[in-house]
Amino acid sequence: MPQSPDIAHEVAARLLADTGDALMTGDFELFREQFLLPQSIATIGGTRTLRTEEDMRRTFGQIQEHYARIGLDRLDRWIEVALFDGPDEIRSCHITHMLSKSGKLLNRPILTMSRLLREGDRWLIGGTQYTISAESPHGQALLSDGPPYSPKSAGGAAEAVFQNHLDRVTRAYMEDRFDLLMAAVQLPLFLQASEGAMLISDIQQMQEDFNRSVTRLRVQSVTDIVRRVQSAEIIGEKRIHGTFRTHILSRDQLVIPAYKSAMSIEMGADLNWRMTSVMHPIGHLTLPEGPGESGGLGPGGPV
Repeated sequence: MPQSPDIAHEVAARLLADTGDALMTGDFELFREQFLLPQSIATIGGTRTLRTEEDMRRTFGQIQEHYARIGLDRLDRWIEVALFDGPDEIRSCHITHMLSKSGKLLNRPILTMSRLLREGDRWLIGGTQYTISAESPHGQALLSDGPPYSPKSAGGAAEAVFQNHLDRVTRAYMEDRFDLLMAAVQLPLFLQASEGAMLISDIQQMQEDFNRSVTRLRVQSVTDIVRRVQSAEIIGEKRIHGTFRTHILSRDQLVIPAYKSAMSIEMGADLNWRMTSVMHPIGHLTLPEGPGESGGLGPGGPV
């Protein structure tokens, strides 16, 4: 199959339309047909794995109940980014607006990243990541039927790998070492935040964003970036999804309020872990801009 962005977008849009129709009509069978099991669900602050069809049926029912409680009448969803990541995998990001009968927006737009996998002649959804908190009503609908979620204390293997990765990336920005950053990133890199989704697809784009970010750190007199893993979970054989809290300091003062983010890292053929996606909560995509500065993701982006 040709691996053009147009085909990736077409595949992602078709799955999005089918799952949307199933959610709005209550058609579980149509919904189930679009997903692989086990199915990982990740949010900013919580994860869950659906292992059986009954797990999926219960989660589908909880989502339906959530829609009824908020008075949902229409889902507006569209693909923001879709691209091939090998011949049998597509990574896509879509935006969801939930609307009442009168057209009122019922919540903030939700960005979701999906991993689409090809099995024979069919494309199926292999996992999803949502830019919502685990404590939000939508997050509870997605996660509450699984085992009670509690962040794991640092010390486990996944937490150690995840913290090491955070430290590597932080060091790259603080020491102005683009080579260290590139050793920790798998391109294309997906970035999701309330302002929208962004795809960093090549080294030049990564270098430009890195340079802007380092400049902004200096303009804001940043002396330290402290990141601490809050949870980390191994998903499958070669992927870790985790959450962490970031403190950006100028001596003993916070430059911006501390914030929580989520990130996925994956192991390559060389056994090195690299980040493939980063999710941030509302309002934490960038540092405040310095004089003459614009654009760039800053420490609220890749780091």
